[in-house]
Amino acid sequence: MRQAAFLLLSVTLALVGACDRRRDTETRAMAARVMDGVLAYPGSSVVSLSAGQDAAQVVLEAPASLAQVTTWFRQALRLNGWEFQSDITNRDGSVTMLAQKGKRPLWATFQANGGAPSTTYTLVGAILTAGDSLGGTAGRE
Repeated sequence: MRQAAFLLLSVTLALVGACDRRRDTETRAMAARVMDGVLAYPGSSVVSLSAGQDAAQVVLEAPASLAQVTTWFRQALRLNGWEFQSDITNRDGSVTMLAQKGKRPLWATFQANGGAPSTTYTLVGAILTAGDSLGGTAGRE
């Protein structure tokens, strides 16, 4: 009985692991689709990644100050055809940006980390359908 329970647990864990790998692959594929053409600050490392059916979020950490990272993003996004809808420095010093390329939105938030100069930033992208809008601007190209 104990051996059968162990075998069942092993099979269950293998199936859960396979589901997690499949979900991880699906998450990465969706994130790649949503984030196509979006750049990351040089030397950034991925902290977390999540995706749904029409949106993805990537949290990264950059080995540079908040000012360096946000300045780089402002330049890189413009040079790559993104138009800024908003660019706000919040009361706590964090920065929130909304950019759009065609009908594709990109939300970006940036927060300085304490200690050594580093910045954590979150990129959120979505795939809009014909009926979706982004503050009335999604239809403009």
